[in-house]
Amino acid sequence: MTSLLNNTALLKTDTSAVPTRRHVRWVTTEAGFRALAPYWDALVERSMVRTPFMTWDWVDIWWANHRQGNTLCIGVVDDPRTGVPRAIAPLMIGRPQEGKRRALRHMTFIGGLGEDASQGMDFLVPAGEENTLTPLLCGAFRRFMLKWDVIDLPTVHEESPNLPWFQATLAKFARSGERSLPQSSFLMSLPGSWDDQLALWKSKERVAYRSKWRRLMDEHEGVALEGGRDLPMAHAFDELWRLHAARFEGQHSKFLNEATHAMHRELIKRWEPRGRIMLPLLSADGKVVAARYGFAFEGKYWSYQTGFDPACAKMSVGNLSLGWAAQCAIERGLQEIDHMPGDARYKEEWSTHTRRVVHLEAFNRLSLTASVFRMLRTLSRRRNPVVPVEPCSAPCS
Repeated sequence: MTSLLNNTALLKTDTSAVPTRRHVRWVTTEAGFRALAPYWDALVERSMVRTPFMTWDWVDIWWANHRQGNTLCIGVVDDPRTGVPRAIAPLMIGRPQEGKRRALRHMTFIGGLGEDASQGMDFLVPAGEENTLTPLLCGAFRRFMLKWDVIDLPTVHEESPNLPWFQATLAKFARSGERSLPQSSFLMSLPGSWDDQLALWKSKERVAYRSKWRRLMDEHEGVALEGGRDLPMAHAFDELWRLHAARFEGQHSKFLNEATHAMHRELIKRWEPRGRIMLPLLSADGKVVAARYGFAFEGKYWSYQTGFDPACAKMSVGNLSLGWAAQCAIERGLQEIDHMPGDARYKEEWSTHTRRVVHLEAFNRLSLTASVFRMLRTLSRRRNPVVPVEPCSAPCS
């Protein structure tokens, strides 16, 4: 709360930079959304925070597969001289399809709801222009106030220059501007070669990894593969899907649903020719036993989803496949692995530094539904206080 007040106080010193006249238009139609396509990625490239989930292909495909029941409410600031979009707030309003929050109308990023909710979304604002443009785009929260019960902005990078504006604006709607405490996202810097990476490890760790790798290769006829090189990318994705289902057999995985499957099939079609899809796999005894699916974007490997055969867990195929993914990333000249948010011990072990992401929310003070929900949630939390959960030791994304 103290940091929120400090950010708000800081922003008050910058109000002279905010134009008094508003030059924001609101896009609520499919046609208007499509018209932004030629300008979208150029704005992503100029933004301080850049993730695969902010790109046109991602939001376009996500919307095509998840738009049912959702409404666009995109804010756009156009250049007054050229008419070209200078900044975009990629927002929508919708309800979760299940869970306790399904009664609430959520105003969130395009991709911020559903089983395959996007991570690392943000406003598309050129670096250095946030103090001028972001507060205008934040006007969307008040502009559509009668249509939402809660503002919900998941996994915003803490280093985003837009974050203080989000916090200051949301503070007007609720005392707390965070749905949960900031969460760590683990990252791993990559050296110039795999030998350089091994040299960074302690001797015991290096010997253990090499021993397990040789055992897989020599005793189980292991093969290190890449989707798109050693087998068709579509086939590699099928193997990932099969192994992920095996990993979560009897459990719920948000990844395993029809809309998500269709979305990533289309994403692979668009991104494989551009070299953005990475799908390293390991086979043993003639069958694929581990796979990692991610994206090569902005000099990083964004590790998105994993799968491995539980019957091969004692062979450490999950850990070995992460090493193989790191080798593939290094060969592509990538400088970092972004494990993205999530509690898993392997992410911490395979990291050199962290970033924090925050999940912001604010309830509409004019909404009876929001008021009732907050009251019931408060009572539930008092009866059932949250107990910290230990990170899982097995690979689980």
